[in-house]
Amino acid sequence: YAYVSQKGYYPNALNKPNQDSFCAIPKFCKTSSCSLFGVFDGHGSFGDTCSIFAKNKLPYNFMEFVKETGKGVHDLTQQELEKISTSPTFYPPPHTQCHRAAFDDQLSGTTGITVLILGKYLYIANVGDSRAIICSQHEKETNKVLAEPLSIDQTPFRKDERERVKKCGAKVLTIDQIEGIEPIHENWGTELGKEIDEIGDPPRLWNVTLDKPGTAFTRSIGDACAEGIGVFAEPEHLTRELHELDKYVVIASDGVFEFLTSQTVCDMVHSFKDPLDACKKVVRESYNLWLQYEVRTDDITMIALYLE
Repeated sequence: YAYVSQKGYYPNALNKPNQDSFCAIPKFCKTSSCSLFGVFDGHGSFGDTCSIFAKNKLPYNFMEFVKETGKGVHDLTQQELEKISTSPTFYPPPHTQCHRAAFDDQLSGTTGITVLILGKYLYIANVGDSRAIICSQHEKETNKVLAEPLSIDQTPFRKDERERVKKCGAKVLTIDQIEGIEPIHENWGTELGKEIDEIGDPPRLWNVTLDKPGTAFTRSIGDACAEGIGVFAEPEHLTRELHELDKYVVIASDGVFEFLTSQTVCDMVHSFKDPLDACKKVVRESYNLWLQYEVRTDDITMIALYLE
């Protein structure tokens, strides 16, 4: 495995810290068959603090949970694994701990996507719009790989997420719609992962006065002021058994996928034997595309796992 994290370029804030964080623990449970990898994309004034907080707390919470069960990690059931990030029975979830921390998370927070590898199984937990994909060899055309999502971005582009937050009182509008430049509609048919948002003005979540929080995601850790309109930290889970044709897993912040589809990233990774070379190539390409289409770049973080 390898990872690269590139600080964003902000011409009006050259000293802005990298708000992305990540964890890469190949022998997480003191065994080679248990590994944990994760990416956390912070945002807001204390975004870097939130992402660092989450990347440190989540592995700790996991191990404390395992101790409380009295079981070995390989003996945990799927239901117990899913409780790790949601159950307050043993330890408060990371977002609750974030609210209680010594920093202000009213308008700051972080995404969180983790991939736990236990033997031949992947356990994915996702909050926000960072992403995990798996690249598998084509059955017939062995020189090709196919991208398969291990997570689905939690944004207002998703109708199910849009309807959920609207029931909590959220107003879902683009900035152009608020300013009267664009008519009110919900015709956002972009399927993130397979397609790129070419408009550059995504739907956002607002309170009734349309002045905050303006998040382009529907779930996060932190963002206390957005909880009242449905932005919460409940993760979506996926369990995926590894197969012989599975070649790579990519975990990355949305800085990678802003201008690259999941399939494009898989194709790029497939052209390198060394995961570090693959990470450098994808991050560099993403950075250049940001500068091609914008006057700034986002923070960009990627982890590549090569499977045998």
